[in-house]
Amino acid sequence: MMAVAITGSAQLVQDFTYNHLGQAEGMWSQRVYSIQQTQDGAIWWATKRGVERYNGATIRHYELGDGSIFSSFAGRTIRLTRHDATLFAHDNKGCIYAFDEVLDRFEPVADLNKLMSGEVLLNDVAVTDEGMWLAMYQGVYLLKGDQLTALRQGLWTNCIIPTRFGLYFGTKQGLYDKQLKQVVATEVETGYYDQQYNNVWLGGFDNGIGVLSLDEHGAVVGQEFFSVGTQLQQSPIRSFCPYDDTTMLIGIDGLGVYAVSRNTPFSRCELLFDANEGRHGVLHGNGIYSIVKDRWQNIVIGSYSGGIDIARPVGSTMAVFEHVRDNLQTVANDRVNCVVQRGDQLLMGTDNGISILNTTSGMWQHTCQGVVVIDLFKTDDGRVLASTFGNGVYEVNAAGAARQLYNVAGGILKDDHVYASCIDQAGNLWMGCLYGDLVMTGVTGTHYYRVDNVQCILQLPSGEMAVGTANGIKLVAPDREEINELVYSPQGTDEVNRYVVCMYVNQGRELWIGTDGGGVYVYDLQSQACRQLTTQQGLPSNCVCSLTAGDDGRIWIATEQGLAFVAPREPDKAVDVNYCYGLAREYSSCAVARLDNGDILLGSTTGAVIINPKEVHAIDYTTRLHIRGVSCGDDDNDKFREQVQRMLDNDVLYLPYDKNTFDLYYESINLRYQFDIAYRYRVGDDEWSQLTDQQYIHFTNLAPGTHRLVLCAVSRTSGVVLDEKTLVITIAQPWWNSWWMWCFYVALVGLAFYGAWRIYQLHNKYMRLTIDYLQLSQNDSPSSVPLMDSLPSVPLKDLSPSVLPEDSPTSIPHKEGEARPSTNTGGLLGDGKDFVDRATKHIVEHLSESDFTIDKLCREMMMSRTLFYVKLKSYTGKSPQDFIRVIRLERAAVLLRNGSTVTDTASLTGFDNPKYFSTVFKKYFGVTPSKYRVGGDDEEV
Repeated sequence: MMAVAITGSAQLVQDFTYNHLGQAEGMWSQRVYSIQQTQDGAIWWATKRGVERYNGATIRHYELGDGSIFSSFAGRTIRLTRHDATLFAHDNKGCIYAFDEVLDRFEPVADLNKLMSGEVLLNDVAVTDEGMWLAMYQGVYLLKGDQLTALRQGLWTNCIIPTRFGLYFGTKQGLYDKQLKQVVATEVETGYYDQQYNNVWLGGFDNGIGVLSLDEHGAVVGQEFFSVGTQLQQSPIRSFCPYDDTTMLIGIDGLGVYAVSRNTPFSRCELLFDANEGRHGVLHGNGIYSIVKDRWQNIVIGSYSGGIDIARPVGSTMAVFEHVRDNLQTVANDRVNCVVQRGDQLLMGTDNGISILNTTSGMWQHTCQGVVVIDLFKTDDGRVLASTFGNGVYEVNAAGAARQLYNVAGGILKDDHVYASCIDQAGNLWMGCLYGDLVMTGVTGTHYYRVDNVQCILQLPSGEMAVGTANGIKLVAPDREEINELVYSPQGTDEVNRYVVCMYVNQGRELWIGTDGGGVYVYDLQSQACRQLTTQQGLPSNCVCSLTAGDDGRIWIATEQGLAFVAPREPDKAVDVNYCYGLAREYSSCAVARLDNGDILLGSTTGAVIINPKEVHAIDYTTRLHIRGVSCGDDDNDKFREQVQRMLDNDVLYLPYDKNTFDLYYESINLRYQFDIAYRYRVGDDEWSQLTDQQYIHFTNLAPGTHRLVLCAVSRTSGVVLDEKTLVITIAQPWWNSWWMWCFYVALVGLAFYGAWRIYQLHNKYMRLTIDYLQLSQNDSPSSVPLMDSLPSVPLKDLSPSVLPEDSPTSIPHKEGEARPSTNTGGLLGDGKDFVDRATKHIVEHLSESDFTIDKLCREMMMSRTLFYVKLKSYTGKSPQDFIRVIRLERAAVLLRNGSTVTDTASLTGFDNPKYFSTVFKKYFGVTPSKYRVGGDDEEV
């Protein structure tokens, strides 16, 4: 990015700052054929590869066609045109497209290759209510729907010029009106109708520029053709663009942009921009094909090889000076440490010497190269003193030549690291150093003061010298050696930042003190009262770099994070103005100069900038926040996009549950202040997001329900909300949580309860039949035991003593509140006892295996899980899981009584987790395992 002040042409369009868009910024191709601006403020341009859209922050690409016919790219040119709110694109191969905002793509409108035979060469399209007018090398055609009508064949038609009287057609044979009657016999390559002056501008391929004057009926009442030299006459005219009431911009292929008088054609015609060396050389290509002035007065220029150049008219920012590598006609280094004006010269001290700009000729010269220049001071006789880091003090004469004036070797300075210099009213020169003493030299000789770490020096109205240092402000009187301290702490506090960077005396009454980290202190020289301005009062940063006043009395404060001002009517409020182009930067210490014309020159770590204070105010621009659409991934179809757009038009969004992960796209366009626009949002009562440049929000698995999204476009500088949108987002419930699924769940649960009840009834019926059968069998067998002893209510602990360990205690513990079990196991009949004994035996064999599951036990028993469950439940009253657990716990009780530790016991009985074992054991026996052990000693688990 660079800037230049235009002379001559500057009388037409003032000065401009520039930036460039090319492939490095995201363009597909730097070969630009056509530019248009749509109603939302976005800039569109057509390149060889397709169409691109620029919203000030990002470039979006659009292809025309599916690209399956590779030959269509050979020699392809694409142009854009607008009709009402619709943007059309066409290529020279005969394909016409219209942009669909909802689908966010160009839709085919017509393919002339299918409507006519032979070669197709389409040069221009104009859309009216009558249809599409086509300028082709075969002639003039009108397309209505699928009906193509040849209106005039044999005319090589280059362009169509819409006027309020109808269409004109520019051809190789001349200019023709809507009735296709010849008006002018000279070749016309491009044209433009100037409604304000009722003129038709004509551009030829190699015959210069013409202007036709029309009367109120559209009749030609005058014509004039003009060219500047042979070169202009032989170059194709590609574009016309009115800039203001007096200036017409003309894009010339190979020559750049010219400014021509609009109200009195050809009374003035001069070069404005080109890509050559010199003060006009601000573009990146001379082959200008299209020029558009946007709604913010920016000039957007497209060239055949240089991409897009944007010329922004200066308002607040008059010029920006930045170093360009290997270009001596720029500032020598971007680190501009100090600035001063001397007549028509602007001197800038940098880390690579002094750069001098002659504002009359626009030429640069450089001196003291290789020297770090920290401070510049202009004397009354026109000399400039340059304080340097390590090389003492230089003197620069009016011709720009420099010589070393003072240094340690010369016997004046005690340190060559000079940070500030100043001449007092008596003509004494003061020089402040980093490590050495403060020096005063003049007619009375040379005097030294024990003051170091000097940052700045100025003389107060009282005559005392105020020396700003890293340790406060020292007051030194030229006529005495006494050094005093200026106490500038605000009333009510003893805390003060003593690292003074810069000072400024305002109207002889106030001393403004800029500090490194403490903001600004305003010290009243009469009352000695002091107040403080910090970021809480609106400063961009508390690290203040320079101070000065404008013609209107406002104090300008440059900081490490931008620029602000304090108005006299609001002395306790700082206004951040970083929203202005080029002002949001890190400024250098004491690098400020108020110019003769009232402008202010400021040095920074990224070059220098001139501002016009009259054009800088509190934030005063507007922008519109627009939600562009929603994307849920690659499965978005056209129907979904249309539905989403209809919902967004009503500030609502309803999405099914399977689309609860999506991106919401939005933008605010103001190409003048785009760099200042940021975004923030919140959902519901959540906290606001951080400010971001990102122009989309990614939602991941947004919960079902209704969410209120508040989205704001915010000034990054001041925090002012520029526009706000509220969107109510509803995510549908998942199918498994829908009302009809809940009906199904209720029905399913009811069916399950009914099934369980029926099974219970059948089980009871089966058990009654079984018991009746067993009673009959017992009556027939006198050796049988009483039936009550065989009921399955007997606890499992006593069912199978034959397979329990031999060292089982005779008194088996039991759960608290449970009846003590009987040791009689003979109550089970033969099959039941054998079944329980076998099951118990298998469990004991695998007792220490924690992964011994019910399925493994069923395999050992060689029966299905269902059959095993029914039999075990009928014989013991226990479920298989309870059956296994009880046997493990009974074995654990034996081991604990034999002195085994709780941890070992848990492992031997198949419990992986000792804590879980203790919990289960206590629940079963009523005591913890540690208390159950022999001896009763507790053990930590």
